[in-house]
Amino acid sequence: MKLKISKIVLVAAVLLFASIVDVNASGVSNKVKPLVKRLEAGEKQTVVVYGTSLTKIGAWPDQLRTVLEQNYPGRVTFINSAKGGSNSVWGKNNFEKKVIDKKPDTLFLEFAINDAVVGRKVSIKQSRENLEDMIDRILKANADCEIILMTMNPPVANSKARRPDVANYYQMYRDVAKERKFQLIDHYPAWEKILHENPGRFIQYVPDGIHPLREGALTVIMPTMIQSLGLKRGKPEMSKRAPCWDGIFRAMDRLVIQNREVTLEEHIKYWEGNFKINDANKDGILKPEEYIPADLFTYVDADNDGSITVAEYQAVYLPLFKNHDVNADGKLVKGEMGMTK
Repeated sequence: MKLKISKIVLVAAVLLFASIVDVNASGVSNKVKPLVKRLEAGEKQTVVVYGTSLTKIGAWPDQLRTVLEQNYPGRVTFINSAKGGSNSVWGKNNFEKKVIDKKPDTLFLEFAINDAVVGRKVSIKQSRENLEDMIDRILKANADCEIILMTMNPPVANSKARRPDVANYYQMYRDVAKERKFQLIDHYPAWEKILHENPGRFIQYVPDGIHPLREGALTVIMPTMIQSLGLKRGKPEMSKRAPCWDGIFRAMDRLVIQNREVTLEEHIKYWEGNFKINDANKDGILKPEEYIPADLFTYVDADNDGSITVAEYQAVYLPLFKNHDVNADGKLVKGEMGMTK
């Protein structure tokens, strides 16, 4: 009898250990994922990333492409089919051409952040229906396609005000992933932690309030991607592309003289314009309800008087110019926008 009980205890212990080692400290499964498993077997794979500007002009897709090529040279065809400003309505309507026709073996999906824009009038229910429509169509075309859903970073300030319910749209992605047993790569918690514990760092990584820069992708997004996919570390920093900064650079360059250089004057004008976008009532200051969340407001409100002036706002963004002016010549050129001192 004792022997039988001991065997039962032993089996239970083995099963418990298996369940523990299968999940790491972040709650991410340590099992080899289909993409990596197929690549390790020598199979060529087509990877499609599909979503909003967070994917289209995000630095992470090229960083992920770089790591995949480092680990599996010549085996991955990587396609960025995302579109800036898009939501799941666009995603659903363009799915055939942008995704199915590419014949992906692995598909990354993210549209929640733009579905959450109040003015776009896409409810969580409709967002889910659009997401599930895309899922069903790709599985009908290729039942073996690995589908990976993603939550992204939280928007702040005006971008957050336009998306007051974004957290619930992200939760819907978690729910679908769980119900359909898909992998979820949940970037939101890491970004939330930085936002509330180090708002200055968040601004450095996401200065326009919604689009992470190259540095933010390297520091926050890629560690999660690599761990979640079970990839070897690689060197994502070998990707020098900084598409979001390039877009900001072009916008700055038009403000005084368009000459492929950004002066401090142009830099100041750009962020002054950004201040005005956040100033909803146009009274020349930002109040807590105009610059959310509270941790971010408190950080920028240097004199703690309950309002943010243009001077206080500019004081936070001036270091961005100095940090990117790597040769300290008082101007920025395109190559410097992807680098920091």
